[in-house]
Amino acid sequence: MKRLTLIVCLMSAGAIIQAQTVYKVIQPDGTVEFTDSPPAGEAAQRIEVAPLNTLPPLVSPRDAFDDQPGAPAKAAYSEFRITSPKNDSSFWETSGNVNVDVSLAPSLRSGDKIEVLLDGRSVGGGRSTAITLTAMDRGTHSVQAVIKDASGKVLARSNTVSFTVQKGSLLSPQRRHVVTPHGGG
Repeated sequence: MKRLTLIVCLMSAGAIIQAQTVYKVIQPDGTVEFTDSPPAGEAAQRIEVAPLNTLPPLVSPRDAFDDQPGAPAKAAYSEFRITSPKNDSSFWETSGNVNVDVSLAPSLRSGDKIEVLLDGRSVGGGRSTAITLTAMDRGTHSVQAVIKDASGKVLARSNTVSFTVQKGSLLSPQRRHVVTPHGGG
């Protein structure tokens, strides 16, 4: 029970002790204590606490596109669209990787970032106009990109592209590849 209490305390205090030093002290009766300052005259093991992994809060696609009323509009991007994959494209990809390319003009402004939405959910982004979606499941998917400013407000939305990932199945015969020589012959 004491260990569970200790774990809960450490987890709840994680934000406070993030990237700080913690000391582990084993008492004569065998109990273990953790403290942020070394005890005087007692042997203590110094523990470096790694930074916590954090994720941004989840936002539904509907909330992500809600513009704030009354906020002044910023200068728009004159071009922002997904150029790859092509809409309604279908391809065989056994690895499940799909490259998404975005055309943007003018260049991304300082503080703005591109976020990619796969099937309505954020899958990441940043400042790059190219992203690789990995481990895609077989089936039809949609992808869209948005540009957000530093406060998270959506400034622009790209077109939505639909594509289908096809993979081989144990239930159907394998697709045969035909090699066609180039040139005369």
